[in-house]
Amino acid sequence: MRFVLEESSWTWDGRDLDTFVARIEGLLDRLDVARERGEDLSACRALFEQKVHGVELGEILWGANMPLEIQQRITGHFNMMRFWDDEEDFLGFEARIVDAERFSPSAVYVHARASQDELIACMPLPGTWSGPCTVVVADRAQIVHFVTDAATHRGFFRSAIAEKKDEHTAEMLAGHAFPDTCFLDGVWRGVRDFDGGYRAVQKELIRFLGILDDHGRWVLTDDTGRLTEDEPEPSDLRKVGVSNDIIKNRFLAWGLDVAPEKPNVYADGVCRRARERRLGGELLYCELHYKIQLHQNRVHIHRPVKASKDRPIVAIFHEHLPLPGD
Repeated sequence: MRFVLEESSWTWDGRDLDTFVARIEGLLDRLDVARERGEDLSACRALFEQKVHGVELGEILWGANMPLEIQQRITGHFNMMRFWDDEEDFLGFEARIVDAERFSPSAVYVHARASQDELIACMPLPGTWSGPCTVVVADRAQIVHFVTDAATHRGFFRSAIAEKKDEHTAEMLAGHAFPDTCFLDGVWRGVRDFDGGYRAVQKELIRFLGILDDHGRWVLTDDTGRLTEDEPEPSDLRKVGVSNDIIKNRFLAWGLDVAPEKPNVYADGVCRRARERRLGGELLYCELHYKIQLHQNRVHIHRPVKASKDRPIVAIFHEHLPLPGD
């Protein structure tokens, strides 16, 4: 997986330096996240040599008007940056991105790599393109992802999981596609236990994991009693706790059937132990489960705990765990 900085998005008319700096900060924040997650970053040296408002971009970035903090962050990232044009020849310089012709050797490079099914995306300066966009090089169109914020960052990896349609890719990219979810060690081996295997549940599973990642912390921990995030908080700020019924009704807002086990499941030692998992020395009873289908294929989850870094926990994939009397 690789993100490549895109050159032409750095266009600036020389006015409103604060807005230009804010855009640079947005990119630097995204670079920080990518480095924290161990994602590969690269750029082309032509980025600094291009003219922006009649001056080379490098002179602007390290000029007297650029805030020192921004210069230090830029220097830190580019001191560690891999420059793809040090290793490979240019494939071209012009690309049509959406509906505009641009000087963008990196867009040409990403276009070629994406055409070969490589997991690669552009990372432009925010305020231009965002998400999957059509890039045309030499009359050949290719969808290229432009990553500018948390949503497009996750969306790039979620799209890759959806397109690849194999459990190995899903397991490898899960931490990038669903970074606010804790997957217990070994949980992905359970996809083999789904009736019909991974392919039979892939669409529903990825949709559920996306909702859990985007909203699960609120669903599982918000103690105001609200059933949707759009509801205003109670004026008296009362705390009503987070019951299993509230959790169930919150997930229903997305059309997801998530339910706890009945009390007799916990009372049965065999059934209880089938739903127990350990994390950080803590024994978790993972009774909450998403029903992919009415009678089979389950995703067992647990509320956030300290050891999960306050993230919802995905604990078990299975066709159906044992019930009393089985």
